[in-house]
Amino acid sequence: MYDLIDRPVTDLAPFERGVLDAVRRWVHALTLAGGPSADRGDDPFDVAMRALDEGSADVLVIQRPCFSTVTETEAVLLGLWRLVAADRLADARRAALGLVSPPAAVAMIGGMVRAAERFGG
Repeated sequence: MYDLIDRPVTDLAPFERGVLDAVRRWVHALTLAGGPSADRGDDPFDVAMRALDEGSADVLVIQRPCFSTVTETEAVLLGLWRLVAADRLADARRAALGLVSPPAAVAMIGGMVRAAERFGG
């Protein structure tokens, strides 16, 4: 995770860049429109993001899509995605508990597992 903080987005590997772009677009839609672009039912990425949004107790800072570097919160999220892509699910669940409630962590990691291949993970 620490290798990602303040890194230029253009220097990210394709997996991390794809995830970060999708996270930022999702949050940007939520911020501007009061919700993600459309209810995508059980889209795994949307499930993971909704769990993050609804289950977090702290303010999570996600930058706009055009922001040029990775922030600390974004680095934590990318670290979670790395754990999921590496099939280190127990570690991912433990790390998720630092961001969200236990029920949200289960939903979030479950969605991430199903969505990871979309990003090449």
